[in-house]
Amino acid sequence: MLTQLGVDTSKLKVDVDIPEATLESYCGKYELQPGFVITITRKDKQLFAQATGQPQFELFASDINKFYLKVVEAQVTFNTNDNDEIGSLTLHQNGQNMPAKRIK
Repeated sequence: MLTQLGVDTSKLKVDVDIPEATLESYCGKYELQPGFVITITRKDKQLFAQATGQPQFELFASDINKFYLKVVEAQVTFNTNDNDEIGSLTLHQNGQNMPAKRIK
């Protein structure tokens, strides 16, 4: 629709194809604060995020380790540790960058 209206959509977010093994490496539980955990799961080639007490939402890749949600204005970045393993994620929302340590 935007294209039909003459809007340049070339810089809008485009989904990225991430290998399933990489997606699997992101799965786990990440503690944002005591008692508030973000659980990352995978079904086929799709990641999902579910925070404590909230519904599950799909994550869409914008880069190999960066994802965004379509239901709210939020992004998730998966971070590697010194052993080149996923050790944390960062939730980017409402102008804040909130780190969450991997606990499982």
